[in-house]
Amino acid sequence: MTTNDEIPTTADEYRTKKPPRVDHEEGDDRTDEPTEWIDTLALERRSYLRSIGAVGALGSLTGFTGATGGVAAQDDDRDWEAAADERIETYRTGDLEVVVEDESGEPIAGADVDVEMRAHDFGFGVALSAPRVLEESADADQYREHVPELFNKAVLGNHHKWRFWEENRETADEATQWALDQGLDVRGHTCIWSNRDAYAVPADVEDAIDEGDAEHIRERSLEHIEEIITHYGDDIEEWDVVNEAVHEYALVEGVYGDAVDDDPWEGEVVPWQSPLLAEWYERAQAVAEQEGVGIAVNDYNTLVGPHDYARDWYRAQIEFLLEEGIDLDGIGMQCHFGVDERLTPEEILAGLDLYADYGAELRATEFDTFQGEWSREQQADYLYEFLKTFFSHPQTQDFVMWGFWDGDHWGESYGEEDDAPLFTEDWEPKPAYDRYVELVFEEWWTDEAGSTGADGTYATTAFLGEHELTVDTGEETITRTVDVTDADRTTTVTVTGDGETGSGEGPPSIDGYQPADTTGDGLYNDITGSGSTTTTDVNVFFEHVDDPAVAEYPQYYDFDGNGRVTVTDVVELFDSL
Repeated sequence: MTTNDEIPTTADEYRTKKPPRVDHEEGDDRTDEPTEWIDTLALERRSYLRSIGAVGALGSLTGFTGATGGVAAQDDDRDWEAAADERIETYRTGDLEVVVEDESGEPIAGADVDVEMRAHDFGFGVALSAPRVLEESADADQYREHVPELFNKAVLGNHHKWRFWEENRETADEATQWALDQGLDVRGHTCIWSNRDAYAVPADVEDAIDEGDAEHIRERSLEHIEEIITHYGDDIEEWDVVNEAVHEYALVEGVYGDAVDDDPWEGEVVPWQSPLLAEWYERAQAVAEQEGVGIAVNDYNTLVGPHDYARDWYRAQIEFLLEEGIDLDGIGMQCHFGVDERLTPEEILAGLDLYADYGAELRATEFDTFQGEWSREQQADYLYEFLKTFFSHPQTQDFVMWGFWDGDHWGESYGEEDDAPLFTEDWEPKPAYDRYVELVFEEWWTDEAGSTGADGTYATTAFLGEHELTVDTGEETITRTVDVTDADRTTTVTVTGDGETGSGEGPPSIDGYQPADTTGDGLYNDITGSGSTTTTDVNVFFEHVDDPAVAEYPQYYDFDGNGRVTVTDVVELFDSL
């Protein structure tokens, strides 16, 4: 057994909607997709750490030497979970006030109010197998049932990668559309990945690397970045532009040749700070801005184990891109945890603090717990501990599992058993399933009810996200959708006894929504009456801009001031966000 000090941590040492509780019946045998086994062979370099014997439990990990202050410093000797719960209440909930009044504006006391969550604002996601999503089998039916039941975000495990996409575009497009049809937000993974062992680099680009054809590599890669982002437009909300730039740099070597020196990293070109990397991100940023989508970085060993080298180089990459004028929307940390690479809650927070001041949201992009001798109870406990700690940090936004079912997992290609977080191959829920549901759909799920007081007001706290509001005045029952999106302000919704939301004069309802003026300028910017203006308001406005309930009321919707209601008013509303 090695000690912490013996583990390689430097470049010289290391080169290489609410689900039910379920009781499922056994499904059909797995049907393999010919290319699925390739999934993440990039991670084989990580096996080096395990082959020399990584430490046992990292109870006193010292790998976050760069983290000072931040959220981690707020936790003194308090119980980690109590401290996490306090942060969650501060950063993940907002005050909701429901005002119920009659048609004359008088408060209605004693009205029953029910607030039931419908969707989280935070992203709880999963990597999808595109072929599995599209195949016809009993297992695929189970797969398609559980994904929208358990998750609100998705990423394709393979089929948005460069070579996969160019050779299987129809599969990628159909799987992407399926995810969108389920109401899932979709991340793009990935425009560029230089791993030559993982079917990620097209054959002609492989040849160019071998031949040192720098211009072909540069032109093809830049064209591909533009093509794939444009192809999906805003259907994909964010792209990992370059995956694992710190660890996989064959394309950079193909362009710069011997100028890239991987030992002792003193060459003229550092892969994660190369001019080519800057070009890739500049092209991605220009196209992404046109399409209204975000761009991100993503790498491994950045929030697991005692891997100082990866955290240092990853931060150097981020700072390099920021200096080059790149506006990152996301910083992704893969979070593939071996049993010997677990972090304590304090270490998780310290690791997140390392990246928290770069102006981007922090994402756990590829979470799983299968490397080493885990018990299922250990896996369940660690998912609970990690997810609660991660969710409690104010800068985090997405938690994405890298698969959820043993019947479609990448463990075997990594030399281990397939061991996804939530389900066995015969669809038996694992202990981690219960812990995940307990947090996401019970502990962090708004389900509140009460009655209005003498002033006609009912107040509660709600988790950030979309909620269904039901008000029973005794004379009628009124149902509305309300978005609670801001932890720092009170979302106020006024419901009148005639079924309208709002008070006084105003425009008619739009598809069941009652618009509101939240700015006091006479223009009804809150199209859905949720209490704030979001992209949902812009979408509803766009869909109904030609309806008489909108087009005939320019006094309420003439955001561009030309006396009419047109698509340019939609643009003006969007620009105001």
